[in-house]
Amino acid sequence: HTDINIHFSKNKFTNDISTLRDIYSVRQSIMNIILTIPGEKPFLRSFGTRINDSLFDNFNYIDSIATIEEIKFTVRKYEPRIELEHVLIKDSPIDSSYPLSTTNNDVTSARAAISDDNQLFIYISYFLLKGSAIGASSRDSITIGLTKTR
Repeated sequence: HTDINIHFSKNKFTNDISTLRDIYSVRQSIMNIILTIPGEKPFLRSFGTRINDSLFDNFNYIDSIATIEEIKFTVRKYEPRIELEHVLIKDSPIDSSYPLSTTNNDVTSARAAISDDNQLFIYISYFLLKGSAIGASSRDSITIGLTKTR
């Protein structure tokens, strides 16, 4: 699994555009999926999530459930290299000490409102499926922090 680095940084050894592999490629892909606005990608109008729109509304329990479901559906649809484990949305940073529990391998969801600091954090943990250069399934996670700016 290899992707072009979206920052178009230059490889010091080859003077070509840098690439990302395996876990780093998947992380970049997940971030792109979540942060892309539907309709923004030509010829693939359903690609992305409406998380950016949610930041400017009063984010409540119902909104958090809908956002989590949209993230789960979209990531599963457009990132076949992984199997989701957890999707959490919180109003404060999420670290490794946060208690996660799974029941029958279901994706766990946390619900939160936007904090007083106008921040929202999305935590996604997943398994990178076999077939990568690593050779076996490996667990990884990504946290995306968003700030309400309006």
